[in-house]
Amino acid sequence: MSDVTARDPASSLLDKLAAFAGDLDDDERAILAALLAPGIAKAHQDEPEVAAFDNTTWLPADLPAHLASQIRDRHLRVEGW
Repeated sequence: MSDVTARDPASSLLDKLAAFAGDLDDDERAILAALLAPGIAKAHQDEPEVAAFDNTTWLPADLPAHLASQIRDRHLRVEGW
């Protein structure tokens, strides 16, 4: 079994997204951040600074709980957009 398949899928996905984002220019990174921000905000739904994302049309249940916990564990945030 390779390292990728032996690893937790949520953690692996976040690592791949980080690597992908690192290769983007600033404008592309800003667009990616805009796409990912609502999901990352939902992972931190109990924190008041993300309350503005409560007006999205999907529920926190739409984001798998394990992925949300990985986002919280890594302290991921989308900033600067």
